[in-house]
Amino acid sequence: MAGGGDVAACLRDVTKSYGPVKVLDIPRLDLERGQIVAVVGENGAGKSTLMGVLSGTVTPTTGTIEVAGQQLVPGRPDHAQELGVAMVAQEFPLVGQLSVAENLLLGRRPESSGTTLLSRTVFDRRGTRAEAKALLAEVGVTQVDVDRPVERYPVPVRQMIEIAKAWGHHPVVLILDEPTSSLGPVEAERVLALARRHAAAGGAVLFIGHRLDEVQAVADRVVVLRSGALVADLTPAEATEERMIREMVGSELARADLAPPSTVERTTTLSVRGLTADGLGPVDLDVRAGEIVGVAGLMGSGRSRLLHTVMGAQPRTGGEVLLDGAVFHPRHPADAVAAGVGLVPEDRKVQSLLPAHSVRWNVTLATLRRISRHGVLRPRADKEHAAGIVADLGVRLRTQEQPISALSGGNQQKAVFGRWLAAEPRLLLLDEPTRGVDVGAKAEIYALIDAAAQDGLAVLVASSELEELLWICHRIVVMAGGRVVADLPRAEFGKEKIMSAAAGSRTGAGTGPEGKASA
Repeated sequence: MAGGGDVAACLRDVTKSYGPVKVLDIPRLDLERGQIVAVVGENGAGKSTLMGVLSGTVTPTTGTIEVAGQQLVPGRPDHAQELGVAMVAQEFPLVGQLSVAENLLLGRRPESSGTTLLSRTVFDRRGTRAEAKALLAEVGVTQVDVDRPVERYPVPVRQMIEIAKAWGHHPVVLILDEPTSSLGPVEAERVLALARRHAAAGGAVLFIGHRLDEVQAVADRVVVLRSGALVADLTPAEATEERMIREMVGSELARADLAPPSTVERTTTLSVRGLTADGLGPVDLDVRAGEIVGVAGLMGSGRSRLLHTVMGAQPRTGGEVLLDGAVFHPRHPADAVAAGVGLVPEDRKVQSLLPAHSVRWNVTLATLRRISRHGVLRPRADKEHAAGIVADLGVRLRTQEQPISALSGGNQQKAVFGRWLAAEPRLLLLDEPTRGVDVGAKAEIYALIDAAAQDGLAVLVASSELEELLWICHRIVVMAGGRVVADLPRAEFGKEKIMSAAAGSRTGAGTGPEGKASA
């Protein structure tokens, strides 16, 4: 499991245990300069722990790690950074209230070049802005206002900011954790090109991915983890999709057998006419009961804005929305929930989950009124209701009282789905429904969506993964510049047609009107 090239980092006999449970066991792993090593595995396979021990955020139980010939002090992320390790995490460690420029140069902002003590201790804001813009340009982002707080940008833009931040450290080892999970095809290819560029310049890349086609496109080696153990180290020729899945799950994985679109004429659940909001519209759109309608588009097309505007999470500036023929104008997401609309958002940890609270509390949030009596929550009913949701969705857990943050990403996402399906909505809005989810959990989630549609639920799903939309949807609308530019029935599905429509009306990379980022 080692090559003959110049080794940038090596792990020897590295293990990590929590009590009696061993979550990582790596006898030997070398990362060579000029090489992209992809790591694949199901949620809970040990990928995050591997990244943690290499980046210094997790202290291994045994073993040694060397970077650029020097031994890493265990559990010291500052030392890992000094040795040349930079990580782009899936959950961005950005400070939302600080500006883009401040986040990009946090801890290493330029100082004024004056000779007095005061001038040497004052940050050079002009230099900070200039360097921040240069870093963003390096990763292909040119329309972001570096003075705006990071929290005002959507997930795809924050993803590119985090990549630019890591790139600015000029690392020896660049760790990319699901770097394309929230990006459209064009932006994802830009990130893959950056990985290739880093390797070509003599760096090493550790690329963690769930999109197996991207892994095949970018990797020089593919390392497979299962239950914390390194079970395969594959060449590109060996890393077929079937082989990777077999090594990941220990068996062949059957694809979900989704039902074909119903031929029965259904009533229209959601009708949108002339809908406008900041960076959106006008949009016309219909979704019928039992129909799964996909929303495709490049970063900045307005996919997420459409769903959030329908949900009442973003103010509407014009147009009309009907829900089962009645006027629907939620002033707040709570109004939408009361009307029978649910939203599985793109960033589950920030927008959907209460990470420190129990699984039970998280899965029953949308149905508390139903299991309460005269406004008083009944503990026994709450536990029984939670147990039913967890069982129906196949959420793997030790106990429903454990923090939901302790579950794998796939099980967290299934818990969020369970919350909304238990509420029996009329319309379900899904924004990147399988972001950060492994292939096994994806198949389960696709089956859940399909079953819900067969039961008559109207589903509107926005995704940056074309394969996902092509597989699960009955119809796909394509957005560009905040508008719907194509509406394709299943018989007309095709990657080229969708990409052509998405790119044909695009006004700028990662930006909406007036240069503001949108998704």
